Amino acid sequence: MTRKTIGDAFGGQLTTLEEQRAIWAESLHEDVIWEGPTFEKPIQVVGRLATSRFFELLLSGVPRFSTTLVQAYPTSDPDTMIIESYGGGPTKDGINNGRYTQRYFSMVTNKDGLAFRMREYCNPFQTYAAFGKAHWEKSVDECMALNAPWPASQKPDPITLPPTVKAGVGVG
Repeated sequence: MTRKTIGDAFGGQLTTLEEQRAIWAESLHEDVIWEGPTFEKPIQVVGRLATSRFFELLLSGVPRFSTTLVQAYPTSDPDTMIIESYGGGPTKDGINNGRYTQRYFSMVTNKDGLAFRMREYCNPFQTYAAFGKAHWEKSVDECMALNAPWPASQKPDPITLPPTVKAGVGVG
């Protein structure tokens, strides 16, 4: 039997919650981290449980989510690729006119054949439109509440941004 990969969940096929959790158990490294630095409230989910719940959140709103590769760019690390892609799918309950569409620029690192670290740059406003901003942020907070301690196997992001400034007042 072939080991499941993230593509098995995000390949546009409907999967049950049980099937998704089996996919995450097989495809995510124990120390996996998924980062979304372009969201108004940046996202960092740490560990297999938090990351799998985050992916379940995505598929709960867009059950037939899939992506199409535009280009893959190698890096100096043979386990890391920069991926340019686009994707989406029909939304549950017809949210956002029934369609989620997104363009991604992602840095993906595998370790031991498993998803180890994903840093994804996308348009957060497309996500907010598809999921509802308040629902998205509440659900992401619930996922991040499941974060494991930062693993020694992962270096923290060396770039930190200052708080967002609105009308001269720091928001952080």
